[in-house]
Amino acid sequence: MNAEDAEAGTAALMAYRNYVQTYVTASNKGNYNAKLDRFVANPALLTVRQDLLIKFQQGLITKGEPISAPTVSKVDTSRRPFTAEIEDCFDTGKWDVVSKKTGRSVRTAGQATRYVVIAEAELFDDGQWRIREVNAQRERPC
Repeated sequence: MNAEDAEAGTAALMAYRNYVQTYVTASNKGNYNAKLDRFVANPALLTVRQDLLIKFQQGLITKGEPISAPTVSKVDTSRRPFTAEIEDCFDTGKWDVVSKKTGRSVRTAGQATRYVVIAEAELFDDGQWRIREVNAQRERPC
């Protein structure tokens, strides 16, 4: 990997970490209007906003913190826009969806809590890396 690819990978990874942290904070607070567009772009932005809104409408929030271990699996700086793929072993064992009223877990029995997430990042014209696609592969344990 050349220096430009390495630098791009580091910046994309930071955008992913910021996306995860911003999303977790918004989800824990039940804030479906959270400012996410600094780190996320469509189509992922639309999906994340819908997820937060649906939880809000159902009276659900999240509690705790997931464990995220992302790595850069691919970088392409050969053409614009620059892109990167991030693979994460996402562990929701200590991050649960709960009823805002009762505080009780609404997790489905047997639901995977450690799985692979693949995210696509892109460098935008404003110089900011944003996550464009997020694909949680719950059938792929890690």
